Formats: sequence, structure tokens, C-alpha cells
Amino acid sequence: MASSEAIIQVLDESVPGVLRFAAWEAVCAKRWYFGNQSNGPEDPAFWKMDLEEVPAITAVYDAVRARCEELARGPLVVLRQYANGHTYGLGGQAHADDARPGHYTCLYYPMPDWNPDWGGETVFHHQAGDIALAVLPKPGRAVFFDSRILHSGRAPSRAFGGLRVTVAFKLGPAPG
Repeated sequence: MASSEAIIQVLDESVPGVLRFAAWEAVCAKRWYFGNQSNGPEDPAFWKMDLEEVPAITAVYDAVRARCEELARGPLVVLRQYANGHTYGLGGQAHADDARPGHYTCLYYPMPDWNPDWGGETVFHHQAGDIALAVLPKPGRAVFFDSRILHSGRAPSRAFGGLRVTVAFKLGPAPG
């Protein structure tokens, strides 16, 4: 049975080092496209990469699955998996991933290094819009949360010249 609680849980050190390297290689492939938007056509665009059936990415979720299902209080199935990429000036807008109870998101930060001065936080908002929590990217870090929670991916600072990447696993209750 899925929890009705609005869960946000940071999962550090859940992905082994060898798998971290494989996931980083997968998101460095030349499959990125520009034009993804948080809410719709009026929002600023950013980068996206589809990652369905990419073994290294699927293995990342397999590494955190037990903890996610424990937090959700029930079995979950991956509905979609993809990466978002943000460069300086290209942050996402506040949005909820899914309005249905029992649906969750697990974001994984695949970058091999991250300096806190580079920013790029995932910001979680209270319904009124105030910031409830900001989670910095960190190698091997994931954050699991109720998909109804408003959140946004912040652009990295000008000090970071690359692509701030998150791998998103959209999760729903397992049938049965």
C-alpha cells in the first residue's frame, strides 16, 4: 500500500562506484536534444536524453529500488527513465511530476564531481511556493520523493562550464 505522506528522502552512497562510472558514460552519449520544458511551451527549454532500456541506467534504479520501495511502503515499477541537463542560465520551472497519490520520482545525480559553489540544486517547494528543501548534486546521490511535490532543477552557476545532469526515474505502484 502506498503512503499518503509527502516523502522527500536523500539517498547518499546508494550506487556503487563502478556503476556510477557506467551511468556517467551513458549520459555522456550523443543522444541529448534541446527543447524539454517543465510545464509547457511557455517555459524556458533545457536539455533532455531518453534513457529507456539503457542497462547502466536501469542498474542505477536496481541499486536504489529496495530503499525506494521501503519508503513508498510497497512495490514500484519504473514508468519512464530519462536525463535532464541544465547549463548556466537554463534552470527548470517549479512543477509536480504527477498528481496521483502513490507515484514517486527518484532523481539520481550522475556527475563524477560536484563543487557546492556550482549550485545546481534541486529545490523542493511548499504548496505556497516557499522553499522547503534544497538538495545539492553530489556524486552517487539520489533523492526519492512524492511526485506531487513541487520542485525545480536550478541551473548551475557561471563557475561551472558543463552540463548539470539528473537522471529521473518516474515510478508508479506495481500492478497486482
